[in-house]
Amino acid sequence: MEIQASLYWSPGFPDCFKAKRGYNVIKYLPLLFHKSTSFTAAQAPYNTTFYLEGTSDDGQSKYLQDYRLTLNEGYQEYLQTFEDWAESLGLSHSCQVGYNIPLDILADVPIVSTPELESLAFKTPDQMSQFVGPAHLGRRNIISTEIGAVAQGAYSLTIPSLINLFHDAFAGGVNAMMIHGMTYTGEQLGSTWPGFTPFQYIYTELWSPKQPVWKYMGEMMDYTARNQFVLQQGVAKKDLAFYLYRDPFGISDEYNGMDLRASGFTYEYLSPANFGSKTFKVSNKVLDAAGAGYRALILDQQQFITAEASQKLVELADAGLPIVVIGSLPSTTIGSKGQDVVSKNISKLKGSKYSNIVFVKSAGDLLNALGKLSVKARVTTGSDAAKDLYTVWRSDKSSDYLFLSNQGSSATFEITAEVDEGKVPYRLNAWTGQQMAMASFKRSSGKVSFQVSLKEGQTAIVAFTSGKSKTSIVSQSKNVIDASYGSDGKEGISVILGDAKEASLTLSNGQTKKIPAASSSDKKNALEIDIGSWDLTLESWVPGPDEAMSASVKKVMKLGTQTTLKPWSEMSGAQNVSGVGTYTATFKVARLPSKDSIAILQFGPVLNTIRAWVNDKQLPAINIYDVQVDVSNYLVKGTNTIRVEVASTLFNAVKARVDYVKANGIGPAAPILYTSADWQKHGLIGPVSIKSLRKVSL
Repeated sequence: MEIQASLYWSPGFPDCFKAKRGYNVIKYLPLLFHKSTSFTAAQAPYNTTFYLEGTSDDGQSKYLQDYRLTLNEGYQEYLQTFEDWAESLGLSHSCQVGYNIPLDILADVPIVSTPELESLAFKTPDQMSQFVGPAHLGRRNIISTEIGAVAQGAYSLTIPSLINLFHDAFAGGVNAMMIHGMTYTGEQLGSTWPGFTPFQYIYTELWSPKQPVWKYMGEMMDYTARNQFVLQQGVAKKDLAFYLYRDPFGISDEYNGMDLRASGFTYEYLSPANFGSKTFKVSNKVLDAAGAGYRALILDQQQFITAEASQKLVELADAGLPIVVIGSLPSTTIGSKGQDVVSKNISKLKGSKYSNIVFVKSAGDLLNALGKLSVKARVTTGSDAAKDLYTVWRSDKSSDYLFLSNQGSSATFEITAEVDEGKVPYRLNAWTGQQMAMASFKRSSGKVSFQVSLKEGQTAIVAFTSGKSKTSIVSQSKNVIDASYGSDGKEGISVILGDAKEASLTLSNGQTKKIPAASSSDKKNALEIDIGSWDLTLESWVPGPDEAMSASVKKVMKLGTQTTLKPWSEMSGAQNVSGVGTYTATFKVARLPSKDSIAILQFGPVLNTIRAWVNDKQLPAINIYDVQVDVSNYLVKGTNTIRVEVASTLFNAVKARVDYVKANGIGPAAPILYTSADWQKHGLIGPVSIKSLRKVSL
């Protein structure tokens, strides 16, 4: 609930305050009406701020801190009441913890069985990591997000944009997507076509059968579910924990992280309140070894700490945990009590006795400090593009899982992961559900190294689990683009070559293999098919005769032969169309792929969704970031048919009618979201082609 107040209060608050803080809060009441105690810390409730003469107005006076500490303690009792009630019913409790209220959210997250955040506010992986760290420490395995609300105009969110939000959440450690949203789909007085639209047309998204994309969401949902399944296995493992005190909690990036990602390090955040967790202990110089397994603690320009947390910090140092301090240690107590304890403990930590504590002047020195402390990442990612590669590691009793998300340009990454002997790598395809043993990897000293090529926005999952150790490829020329074991379970390896040139590779048994360049006969028989002529039929979703009714009429538009593929918005008469496009074409195949080649169908960029059939057989789900499919088993000699269906958002149709669409009796609250926006591009834009790739069995 988003509850606003001039000052968050309860009848028993003064008594609680006096019992915990030791003095009467009423005397200092004017000081509490402050921006920092308001909803979203937006402004002082009466546009007037009181503070004591000679003190700064930074929201961190002892009286404001004491107020928020007491408020937070009461909020924790409130949360625990719901937890106990849900448990008595055999249920678990979930809520969006402390959202927009002046609380120490990181202290509160571990209380809730299934804590939830929202992508509308938590926009980046770094911001989500601040929420997720305390959840991991509290053994909260499922962390959800209300995701998909974007202030860009209703009916405008594309499926790729939604999946990109999922990828951000996965990278930030969130593993359950609660999609925003599905509205009432019946008729409502005062609403026109396309039906009831909450938030007065400002926010996305309204997923329901009222959207053309509705029946084409299955592939995306399956892809998301498979990723979630993997990311909910076992426990999350992180390399570093950052100390973070921010009260009231404000949502902003704390650390850029590019330098850490470039070296493979993962991190999340813990607050001083989390230091009291029963799992907050060091074993073999690792913090919470049974959980996230943090290998170092980082304190970056932090000022405040509780007396209890300062004592814990000393205990961590005594236990040998590597600690890096950027700037100076936090030396000011939170609230009005405990400064003497804080001063004593921080003074002790500043001493020279601790070889496991390194002080540096700036964040630019962090990697050097970690190197000095011999702190290594579980996964290293060798590539100039690795700064944009997010890695997530999960471990259970039998397997480890590595999720990779490339948020930069297309690149090939050299991955080295710490893996127990006896475990072998498998690629898990979240789009199709296919699981395949990797045939190209190198093993050495408890590590497995391999290459992964990812397009911009693309993800991958590698699982490490028990399996028979087979001969593998340990090095290869760049034109070897894939390798797999035979489907019969034998050790034979097949490789796919990206060009006609000579290739070479080395096997784990020491053998070197040379693959000759393609012969003139191979080149002659290779498929090079451009599918350039298409018949297009559009199903345009428009209001019915009674525009007060929400149901769309599907108007069929036969646009005939298209020799050049382009977005509907660039076609005469189709600029404002929303709906479904069906593209059909024929092409001839003179020779079917032999056992020494495969046929790859490439589609070009996907603007929203894509579903395809070859010779009336539906193709597997298509990866919208790497839009190609092996169609070797779908082709026939002679004439072949292909059908492609693509669905759009409803944005263009609504934009064309922005002057009269209504919800609650009035039009869009921000019509500029439609009038200033370009027509969205939808359709199949190609080029669509089929080509052969060489397949060689070793």
